[in-house]
Amino acid sequence: MADKIALFVGTNKGGFILTSDASRQKWDVSGPHMRGYSIDHMAFDPRDGRTFMALNHEVYGPEVVSSTDHGKNWKPSEAEARFADGRDRTVEKLWNIQPGRPSEPGVVYLGGMPAALWKSEDYGKTWQENTSLQEHESRPNWSPGAGGLCLHTIILDPRDQDRMAIGISAAGYFRTDDGGKTWLNRALDLPSNGKPSPEVMEMFGIVEYDPDQDKCVHKVAVDASDPAVQYIQHHTGVFRTRDYCETVEEISEGLPEQFGFPIVSHPRKSGHIWVIPNNSGEFRTSSVGAFRIYKSENGGDDWRAITNGLPQENAYFSTLRESMAVDGADPLGVYVGTKNGILFGSSDEGESWRAIAPSLPPILSVEAAVI
Repeated sequence: MADKIALFVGTNKGGFILTSDASRQKWDVSGPHMRGYSIDHMAFDPRDGRTFMALNHEVYGPEVVSSTDHGKNWKPSEAEARFADGRDRTVEKLWNIQPGRPSEPGVVYLGGMPAALWKSEDYGKTWQENTSLQEHESRPNWSPGAGGLCLHTIILDPRDQDRMAIGISAAGYFRTDDGGKTWLNRALDLPSNGKPSPEVMEMFGIVEYDPDQDKCVHKVAVDASDPAVQYIQHHTGVFRTRDYCETVEEISEGLPEQFGFPIVSHPRKSGHIWVIPNNSGEFRTSSVGAFRIYKSENGGDDWRAITNGLPQENAYFSTLRESMAVDGADPLGVYVGTKNGILFGSSDEGESWRAIAPSLPPILSVEAAVI
């Protein structure tokens, strides 16, 4: 059994850290940390116990802070993630933090908006921009999502240090097989959202609409058995790939609605995944006011609704792409936060749920870890 479970919850009023013993029945809450900041993502680094925050502030701008003492003290980066001089871009938001593999000590990856990737080799003290992604030949035609052109998913192949993948809303799924020197535009089998209006194209600086640059990936989860097998929550449904997105197949059959943001997978059981279906991009919640989490145990071939402990009447909850997580314990804990500020948790692999923190500020992200 685990000694302690920790949850790292980002909200628009600061970050919260919740801890419990292995039973996960009683949770101690600390926070808000970095009050007044919007915490779009928090990440725990299992290599050395460090905690990272991606902060955004409408006055002070975006920055990364880290703590080596479980949130008692926070230290900012010495050199923040920014674009190189001469680029006609400004960092609007920092979105996702991904600690590196055990084989690359000190390495941390960071995604931001507009669609940028940075790498640190000193545990987040300084950041280097991935210039090849910035200079990708298709970039002038990348389409943003409603929330902007954000790099929200960073997947590190545990078997190949040169391979990683990123998800960009709404440009799509890109993969590098050479350590970030070049990027391949993949998941071209995914549907496009359709040409935006001339006003939207002008607003976001889209030079020419290209449906191959409009593959609105919302979030990606990796299967436990093979990193080439991945599950994609897309704007128009849920999809599966078995070959790092060279090809994809839709697995939405059995879900009541196809739109959604978060998707997570079991770290040990192949084919076990969880999603939260929503009505549409315009109505980002269940159309019937029932908060239901859907689980598959065979890679999306079949789905079943889980409602035990979840409100089923007048529950029009919205969940964002970073708001669902698993903790790695046995049995697995699954967690999801809502924009209403309710944090739900399950200690039996998503079979039953309860509100473990019912009155937080609007939740932007959730991560979990055994510490």
